[in-house]
Amino acid sequence: MLMPPATFFSKRTMCLIGVGVEWLITLLGTVITVLASVASLAYWLGGKFAEIEARFRIVDERFRGVDERFKHIEERFNRIDGRFEQIDGRFGQIDKRFGELERRLRAEVRRGFLLPAQLIRALHSNLIDFMTVKKVFTPEEREYLIREARRIVEAHTLRLNPLRPEEVEFIKQVLREVEEKDSKEVDLGKLDKVMEIADRWFLEDGLFEAAKLWIIAYTLKAILRAERGEL
Repeated sequence: MLMPPATFFSKRTMCLIGVGVEWLITLLGTVITVLASVASLAYWLGGKFAEIEARFRIVDERFRGVDERFKHIEERFNRIDGRFEQIDGRFGQIDKRFGELERRLRAEVRRGFLLPAQLIRALHSNLIDFMTVKKVFTPEEREYLIREARRIVEAHTLRLNPLRPEEVEFIKQVLREVEEKDSKEVDLGKLDKVMEIADRWFLEDGLFEAAKLWIIAYTLKAILRAERGEL
């Protein structure tokens, strides 16, 4: 005996509904289980992150303590630098005082040295003038003086000395003029300049050659003045 269609569909629908409900119940159970697991994992991770954050806070505190120590050390170094700067300033003042004392001593030594040097120079210049008036110097002796002055200058251009290159060239030029030109054409002011150079050289080095160069220049000037009728 066949069932009516309505009854058949009702039972089939009920079966499908029962299966769906059972699937939903299973799905909900799975979802609830997963959510519970996720919640447990989140709670566990939250605890771990809180523990990690606490440890980081401890590390930060330690770093702050280290920074404070470094600040104290830096302050101490700054104070030490300040003390060294004070010491450097004191040494600078001492160096300045020693420099002033050295300049004073040099001035006193130079003053004590110049007095006898000026006396000797006055005696030589007076003697040279007297010998020139007496016509003691011959042309050969004049040539010797020029050669000797040139030798002194050239001998001291190869080593350190107060003579500058332009001064050496100037002295050589003056010696050429004295050797080649007539006595009336020679500029006597240039010989005065040569004597100034020799005088400075002698005061700075105290060398015999510098004093000799000054005497030669003065003698050549005296000879030229005598030839020009000025002496």
